[in-house]
Amino acid sequence: MPAVPGTQPRLSETAQHLVRRFTYGYNRRLEADVLRHTSLDAWLETQVKAGPDPDADAVLNWFPRLKDSPDTAWENNKAERYGGWQYGDDLVKYSLARRVVATNQVHEMMVDFWSNLLHIPVGEGSSFPWRMHYDTHAIRPHALGTYRALLRAAVTHPAMSGYLSNHRNTKTQINENLGRELLELYTVGRTAGYTEDDVKGSARLLTGFTVGVNKDFAAGYDPAKHHVGPVTVMGRTFTNAAADGRAELNAYLDWLAMRPETAARIARRLCVRFIRDDPPQSSVDAVTGTYLSSGSDISACLRTLVRDPGFLASKFQKARTPAEDVLATQRACDIVPTGAGPDSHVNSFSWLCSWIGQAPFQWPRPDGSPEQSDTYLSPARLLRGWTARSWMANANGEVKKGTRPLPRDLVPPVWPLALEDLVHHQAVMMTGRRATTETVNGVATLMAKAPSHVFKAEWERNEGHMTWMLTLVRTAILSAPEAMLR
Repeated sequence: MPAVPGTQPRLSETAQHLVRRFTYGYNRRLEADVLRHTSLDAWLETQVKAGPDPDADAVLNWFPRLKDSPDTAWENNKAERYGGWQYGDDLVKYSLARRVVATNQVHEMMVDFWSNLLHIPVGEGSSFPWRMHYDTHAIRPHALGTYRALLRAAVTHPAMSGYLSNHRNTKTQINENLGRELLELYTVGRTAGYTEDDVKGSARLLTGFTVGVNKDFAAGYDPAKHHVGPVTVMGRTFTNAAADGRAELNAYLDWLAMRPETAARIARRLCVRFIRDDPPQSSVDAVTGTYLSSGSDISACLRTLVRDPGFLASKFQKARTPAEDVLATQRACDIVPTGAGPDSHVNSFSWLCSWIGQAPFQWPRPDGSPEQSDTYLSPARLLRGWTARSWMANANGEVKKGTRPLPRDLVPPVWPLALEDLVHHQAVMMTGRRATTETVNGVATLMAKAPSHVFKAEWERNEGHMTWMLTLVRTAILSAPEAMLR
């Protein structure tokens, strides 16, 4: 038989590994984007610079309510025209749809990473009018910049003040909530040995910010509410002499961002996300060193991470989270959303993520969803994941407000065709790599045929039979263990 085109990978194993870790899943458009660059390093440099991404930006137009001002959102909620939970649901769908269509995949991945570290649940009552603004003005602009700038933008944002009660934090009535989480979750961590007095000092430096929670949600800064006077945190004294304490607060946040304990915690979290659940200490140390020497430059940290031996040796040692699983399957099946609304395919995104085991942006505590793979590897997740992938892999499945390839566009133009060649062709098309021997044999068992079984041209002409067979093959490939791993 003639050689079958499309049964050999076009990306190197190193490139395959990089895109598994730093994108929401392989598809042929991603492959073409990598290959049009002179090298893998050149592709990564383009990604960390995060240039224009018009297809991803256009997704916001599908959710016009997300453009509402905070006061409009609050008025809509009060009048029961559009509730806080609906704004939250729109933000989830918007974010997931962006991840499917975006060219700047590394940027989307890092937006998710920082949104999880600096977590504010969507739809939360004291922050929802500002939650979209938090995404567009605090997280996204700084996701590949410096952590110092990101920390400033996130901690002083009205959504954070509302969520962690900093709007109630004044010189006459200290509220420790944000001051505590700033130390415990966002910077140095509990092991740094800070005291309750340090927490109170942290809170005092955060006084002055105002948000009209449950009034009009107007946000600002009131010097009359700011605590003035020396404040000591972890042995460092801040003079804090001005009524407007924002300059001193920025100095405090910068100092926290550049503490060695913060560098080590951010580095470890990056390595857990992108290397493995128990990353080599040498990898953590390498990223920590870059963080400190670069002034917390996130892109520099990523460059160090991807070139580290620990990263290169970690192939298939991270499982996808349920949300990543859903999005990777959408991309593998080349299902592209084109709009939103009651009957749209986008509506299935957040539902499938939750059904499989992870409700995006809805973790109930400020510490964010766990980054460890084993958190999500329950039997129920596996069973529901197999079911969901069978729905998405249906070669003839209906997609409303979205596109997917026709069945005839999925098969190679070479007949007769051996079953094992068909499996490899589909695997390369959807995952960028050939199927394992176990997957080929599993598909053969599923179809009660030998791997060497040859399909004749008549099979191609019977579109109904071809679609059914393709769905079985594609479901088996997407549900193989290696397809669920990053």
